[in-house]
Formats: sequence, structure tokens, C-alpha cells
Amino acid sequence: MQAVIKIVNFIRSKALNHRSSGDVGGSGCEYGDVLYHQEIRWLSRGKVLKRFFDLRVEIKQFIEEKGGDVQLFLDEKWLWDLAFLVDITSLLNTLNLQLQGKEHLVYQLYDNIKAFEQKLQLLERQLKAGNLVHFSSLKEVNTGTNSAAREINAEYAVFVRDLLQEFQSRFSDFSASENDFSLFSHPFSCKVDDVPEELQMQLVELQCDSVLKEKYSTVPLQDFYKYVDSDKYPAIRKCAQRMFSLFGSTYICEQTFSLMKLNKSRLRGSLSDSHLLDVLYLSVSQLRPDVEKIMRSKEQFQTSH
Repeated sequence: MQAVIKIVNFIRSKALNHRSSGDVGGSGCEYGDVLYHQEIRWLSRGKVLKRFFDLRVEIKQFIEEKGGDVQLFLDEKWLWDLAFLVDITSLLNTLNLQLQGKEHLVYQLYDNIKAFEQKLQLLERQLKAGNLVHFSSLKEVNTGTNSAAREINAEYAVFVRDLLQEFQSRFSDFSASENDFSLFSHPFSCKVDDVPEELQMQLVELQCDSVLKEKYSTVPLQDFYKYVDSDKYPAIRKCAQRMFSLFGSTYICEQTFSLMKLNKSRLRGSLSDSHLLDVLYLSVSQLRPDVEKIMRSKEQFQTSH
């Protein structure tokens, strides 16, 4: 990765190099330019790696014309490592995008994590067998037909296994709550023996309630628990409230900080903390005021001239 960053910065840092690299790519190249790398963004890292790999032949030509060292591009093992990193980073970026966005409940995010862990298990088995069907970039440069390639694939399988163990360790707390997630998301198919004893009797009644079962199949899960009677099913309602209140990601916090940065700029230095708080409330709220109705309710208001 550091070598890729160094080469990209060399191309992009000077205008003459940047224009020359565009000429080297030519009109027949799928990508006309390389991307800047941003250290703080993992998605940026993945995009840079993919673009660099796709333009590796053109980049090598450009560096040769500039009298630079192209030994890395002649190192077969380095190219294999680069291709493997491109494929793994692409997989991580897919997971990253699945975990972003609004209104994701914690059990949905955990489902994505479990799916990713199972993908890693599949990839480990396939790498050990020399199957590169899900490693498109690596398959392009590593045919896996000689003993050296098979050894390298076994090395990559160890890396994937270590990555899997890291994910399992990092999300072990969520694994302990898997039964709670199942009860929350699938209350009518959840096994009664798998839930805490204080919930079992209420769950039996819930699963036999034909009206609620019909509601569950026709309304979104976020709306379903509005129809669950708090007097009849207090423990299940409390469990659902706990699931709704869990923050599965920091997306809302990051969005709020971004809004704060946009609103409190040097051009709006007169904003007080109270004003800024009001702006943030309006920015992150999902409520949309009916301005026309509010204006009609006033006895007198100033029209524009």
C-alpha cells in the first residue's frame, strides 16, 4: 500500500506528471486517471488500489519514460500481493457500504457481519484448494499452476483465516446477543426454549395471536411493535425497545458533526451555541413542518413586496 501511495503521489503531485500520465493511458484505457489516496477514508484506499491495479501497465510505461525505478512491477510476488489486496479490500468496501446509512437496526447490521464471516470461511477453503473464482484480480496475475503459486495461495488462506478470527473476536459481544436479535426480528418463528424464562409465557401467547401474526406479515418491523399491547406483553415490548435503542453504527453521530461543520463556518461566526443547537435539531430531525398551515393559522403576517 505504501508503494502504491508513493507512486500515486508522484503522478498527482506535479501538474506536468499528471498531464503526462494521462497521455500514457491513452484513449483505449478503461480508466483515464489515477485517484488520490486519502488516509482517513478506507473506501478511498480501496478505490485507489483498484484503479492502480487496472492501470498498472500504463503506470509502468509512464515511470519508465520518466527514468524511474520499475522493479516493483517486475516482481511477480509483489504483483500477486497487490492483486490479493485489491480483492480483499473490495470485499471489505462492500461490507463497509452495507453498514452505512440511516435507519439500520442493529440485528440487520449483525446479519451483514455474519454473512461476511461466512464469506471469509468460503474464501479460506477455496484458497487452500487453489480456487481463485472469487479473486478476479489475483486470478488475472496468478494462474496457480506451479508450486510457488500454490504456496502463496496457502499464505493468503492464512491471512483470510486471521482476518476471520479478528472479526469473530471484535464482534463477540454481538454473538452473545444473537438470541435477543432472533426474538426481536422473528418473534413468531423464534424457539421458546431459546429466550429468557421471563419472556417464555408471553412469547407463547404472542405466537398464538393470529391478529398480531397478520400484522407482522403486512407491516414493517419498525411499525409492528406499535401493535403489541404493552399491558399484555410488557417484557416483549421492553425487549423490543432495547433493540430499537441500540446504536448499530456511528453514522448518525458522524452526520451530525458534518452538519455542524457546514453550519458553523467562519462566514457564520455570529451563531451562538443555542442557535447552533436549533439548527442541528432541524437538520437531523425527520419531521417536516407544514409551513403553509402554520402561516394560515396566524391572524396577520407580513407578505413579501
